[in-house]
Amino acid sequence: NRKEVDIELAKQMMKNFVKNVSREISIDYIQKLVCDFYSISVELVKSKTRKREIVQARQISMFFAKDLTKASLKNIGMHFGGRDHSTVIHAVQSVSDMMDIDSKFANSMDELRKKMKMKLV
Repeated sequence: NRKEVDIELAKQMMKNFVKNVSREISIDYIQKLVCDFYSISVELVKSKTRKREIVQARQISMFFAKDLTKASLKNIGMHFGGRDHSTVIHAVQSVSDMMDIDSKFANSMDELRKKMKMKLV
């Protein structure tokens, strides 16, 4: 623009640049949000328990971790008590199937996704 570079121009240019940088949600944040939503502790999601409601929260957390982070399947599994990558694949598929079958479940997933996206704004 052939303008002299001053503090105001630099601030304005940096403001435009910083806005376009996308932030990534962490797996820990996803676990906390899902556990708060279902009123269970993060420790239970990481544990070996196979109670239905705990398993569902764990699978939902894995689904969002796969969807919203760049973490590998192995890394996601490690955040959930050292589970195998195939467990993460199964969780993602199970949640996808449930969303297709149960509209109430799909609505709760949309609500959770909106809460997670709020952190990015």
